[in-house]
Amino acid sequence: MSDLIERGGIPEGYKVEVFDGRVIMTPQSPEQDWTVSDVKDAVKAAGIARERVFGDVLITFPGENDAAPDLTVVGFDAERRKNSYSCLDVLAVVEVPSEPEDEKDYVRNVQKYGRFGIDFYMIADPFKKTVTLMSEPHASGYGRVVETPYGQPVGFTLATGERVEIDTSTFPTRGGTGV
Repeated sequence: MSDLIERGGIPEGYKVEVFDGRVIMTPQSPEQDWTVSDVKDAVKAAGIARERVFGDVLITFPGENDAAPDLTVVGFDAERRKNSYSCLDVLAVVEVPSEPEDEKDYVRNVQKYGRFGIDFYMIADPFKKTVTLMSEPHASGYGRVVETPYGQPVGFTLATGERVEIDTSTFPTRGGTGV
């Protein structure tokens, strides 16, 4: 899969991941792109350098399926390995589900990101119109889960001391039928 990504074999506008031995190819929605853009703007406004913030870049997980989160924030000393980074360098991940009640985002990623100690996992759900912010990672997920409706601010402080404040009032929404 890494070779395919490096050679540019992914059609434009699609996100491709290998998850539980399956190749998942999902077209990105405008809502996903706009939400990620808004979050990226907030992260940059917090003074976090663009070299530490990216989307759809391969994150490796030892002994597990790798992932390409919608948005990733890494630490100061994160080491780039060709076109990927280690999950051990990740401070926060943001995902925007491409379908309602997406099991990958709400179950499997919660378990994996928590197990690998990613401090913050945020799901911005255009179907539910809520942001779910998870913290206090542990072996099977997260100890703290806070749901906030779109329109309310969401904030967290990274292990580096950087505080990220996100205005969710501009997050786009989507109907449950894919509209």
